[in-house]
Formats: sequence, C-alpha cells, structure tokens
Amino acid sequence: MILYYILSVVISLVVGLVIKLPLKMDTNSFRGNLIFPTIFTALGLMAVVDTLFGLNLVFSVLIGILSSLFSKYVDVIFPGVDYGG
Repeated sequence: MILYYILSVVISLVVGLVIKLPLKMDTNSFRGNLIFPTIFTALGLMAVVDTLFGLNLVFSVLIGILSSLFSKYVDVIFPGVDYGG
C-alpha cells in the first residue's frame, strides 16, 4: 500500500517538472513550486482517497497529476490577500 503513496509522489514530481514548476521556493509569494505544496498535496489526497475508497493504481496516477496541476495554479485558485488599504 505504501507503494501507491510513493508512486503518486513520483508522478506528481515528474508532471511538475514537465509543466515547469519552479524548483526555488519564494517565501514572499503564494506561487507553488515543485516541493511545496506538490508533495504534501499528493500525500494528503492519497490519505483521503485511501480512507474513503481504498487505493489502486488509477487513483495514484490521477492524484499525482492533479496535485501537480493544483500546485501550478494555486495562485489562481487562491488569490493573494490584500491586508488593509
């Protein structure tokens, strides 16, 4: 079962490299990069799917792809907050 988690993380990293997620973390922005939140999104979604449905190869591949796409467009989904002003 742990192989499905590893497969999902590896697929999310490979897809993240293909869609050109940045490797360098910028602490002053909400933009996603290859390490954060890609890996943690993949692991969290795998845990949810494992609890609800059980794991298989199809879910691992889909979650790997979706987590890297989510990381690519996280700043569009959750735009920055404007404090004060």
